Amino acid sequence: MKTKTIKKKVSHAVMVSMGLTGFALAGTPFQGQVAQLPGTVQAENFDVNGYYDTSTRNIGGQYRDEQVDIERSQIGDYNVGWFEPGEWLTYTVNVAHPGDYLLDARTASPSGGRIQFQISGSTSLTAPEITVGDTGGWQNWSSTDPVSIALNAGSHTIRVTQRAGAYNLDSFRITPTSGSDNPTAYPGYTGVYPGFSLVLDERFNTFNTSVWAKGDGAVGAESMCRFTDNGVNVVDGNLELTVRSEYVPASWSQDHQSWKGAYSFSCGELRTVPEKRIRYGRIETRMRAPNRNVASGYISSLFTYRNEGNPREWEEIDIELEGGRPDKFQANLIYGNNAQDWNATRQWGAWEHKIDVGAVDQWRVFAIEWTPDQIRWFVDGNLVKTLKQSDINCSKGCVWPQIHATPIPDDLTELMMNFWIPNDSIQDVFGGNKWANVYPMTTQYDWVRIYELDSHPLQNW
Repeated sequence: MKTKTIKKKVSHAVMVSMGLTGFALAGTPFQGQVAQLPGTVQAENFDVNGYYDTSTRNIGGQYRDEQVDIERSQIGDYNVGWFEPGEWLTYTVNVAHPGDYLLDARTASPSGGRIQFQISGSTSLTAPEITVGDTGGWQNWSSTDPVSIALNAGSHTIRVTQRAGAYNLDSFRITPTSGSDNPTAYPGYTGVYPGFSLVLDERFNTFNTSVWAKGDGAVGAESMCRFTDNGVNVVDGNLELTVRSEYVPASWSQDHQSWKGAYSFSCGELRTVPEKRIRYGRIETRMRAPNRNVASGYISSLFTYRNEGNPREWEEIDIELEGGRPDKFQANLIYGNNAQDWNATRQWGAWEHKIDVGAVDQWRVFAIEWTPDQIRWFVDGNLVKTLKQSDINCSKGCVWPQIHATPIPDDLTELMMNFWIPNDSIQDVFGGNKWANVYPMTTQYDWVRIYELDSHPLQNW
């Protein structure tokens, strides 16, 4: 069914991309997107004019208007299909750091074939051909066996060529070899987790606008500060979120779609852009709160957040550090259905737990592992909390204040980090009394890693 039957004519644009201009000038990035590596590259996001395809139109009729044949896949995104021997695609990528990597592809085929990757830029290599196995069908997806490659940092072009057989191509990924160029973490850290694949290795060497956006709102009535651009900076390989004692005039918040009054303090928030939402996976960060001697009242965080839909669902999974508890962290699940404020979410359970882990004003690695049936929290590789679906669904009867069954969050969500100070009315119960705060004060993030759950692959990563 996947064989092309159309008589083929190559367009002028394709002739340019395959011929006189040569491989290094294959095209411009698709809609300005440059894929960040290590990570996963979606097959349908090939460069503009960066292809050779023998059909006269997009047979699948999805996503793009070029000749490359794209269809919707049964895993919720798009795939390149009708991929015939000799056809190729190119991608502009940026490699964050040099090292040894593994390269594989997600394919589907009833018969198998071969695929090859050529890389140009500060690294120039042709990887060994990869065998595409018989997966049992055009939408039965499986990852190929990986091949090893070594990459320099910087901009590269990757050409993916169909060498033999017939198969669909969903994506390819480049991940660090186990133990190779891992970020600073804790003894025994490998960065490898069965069932999860790394899609973002953010070292904060630059501010990556294809992944991150700065917030301009505030944390409701609980916060004494307004998020501003000045509160988010990349400095010497770290993300720094800073609270400053400075006047912030009243202005419109694009994030909240509302007018915000004046504030006497500024602060910082970072979030993934809308195209980079996540659902399930593992999220890790190495972070530290400001020194306890100069910071007694604050909230520093890494969390997933969604509050939308019909009915409107509030879904949030948190790691929170507080100035008033400098040897603990708070592991939260917050859920509400048409809940107007935090108090209303109590009907779905109070799933906030303060856990002794030692000094959080020293570098620690925090992680959230989120799957359809449970959420787990880790500190320096140690599992410190688990919430299973069976724990929160009232199967044995609800425990006050919960009166409704709570689901494990299952929607696409933003990943966020913020740093703010609590107002006077809540500081003694949440965040800490601000009596010792010395401004400006800063919380730091050394790196963030996002892994997809292999059984539920992410889109656009």
